[in-house]
Amino acid sequence: WLLNLTMTKKTTDTKAGILKVALQLFLQKGYKNVSYQDIVKKSGLSKGAIYHYFKSKDDLLVCVFKFLLETTSQPAIAGFENQVKDTESFRKLLIKTKTEQINGFTELMEDQSFKFNKVLFFLEAINESEELKKVIRDLMQMEIAFLKKCFLSLKRHGQLPPGKDAVLLAENLYWILQGKETLMLFMPNEIMAGNFIKMYNNTVKDFFRNL
Repeated sequence: WLLNLTMTKKTTDTKAGILKVALQLFLQKGYKNVSYQDIVKKSGLSKGAIYHYFKSKDDLLVCVFKFLLETTSQPAIAGFENQVKDTESFRKLLIKTKTEQINGFTELMEDQSFKFNKVLFFLEAINESEELKKVIRDLMQMEIAFLKKCFLSLKRHGQLPPGKDAVLLAENLYWILQGKETLMLFMPNEIMAGNFIKMYNNTVKDFFRNL
C-alpha cells in the first residue's frame, strides 16, 4: 500500500512538473514555437517519459490549460454567498478570490518575470482545440455562477436598487472585468499582480457607484 502510494505521488509530481514547464515555455515563446525538445531540455526528462503522460503536443496543451484552471480557479468556500450582505463584503470576497487566483498563477510561474503580452499564447491555443474551447466555456460559466450567487445574496439583503436584475448585473460585471483584464494583458510593459488587484478593486467600486 505504501509502495503504491509513493508511486502514485511520484507519477503525480512528474506529470505536474511537465505541465508547469510546458506552461512556462508556452507563455515565454508561444505554443507553436515550443517543441518537445524544448520541454525535454527544461524538464530534464526524456521525450519518451513525456509521451508516457501526454500522447501529443495538442493533448499536452489541453492538459496545461486544465492544470492552470484547476490551480487558479475560484476557491471552494462553503456557503461563500452567505458572506455577501452588502457591496463592501462583496468587494472584499471578490478581491480575496482574485488574489488567491493570482497567487496560484505566480507560484506556477515560480516568480519568473515575463510580459503579459504573451496573452497571444492563450488566443493562439484556444484556436487550436475544440476541447480547449469547452474548458474555457466551463471556466466562464463557473466565474459567472460565482458572481450570480453573490448578487442574489445582495438582492436578498435588499442591497440592490429596485428593479435591478441580479443575474444580469452579475453577467455585466463579469464581462466588464474580462474586458479590463484583456486590455491590461495587451499592455507592452510587464504587469505586476498588484495592478490587477487594484483594477478589480476600482472596477467593483465604480460598478456599484453607477448602479
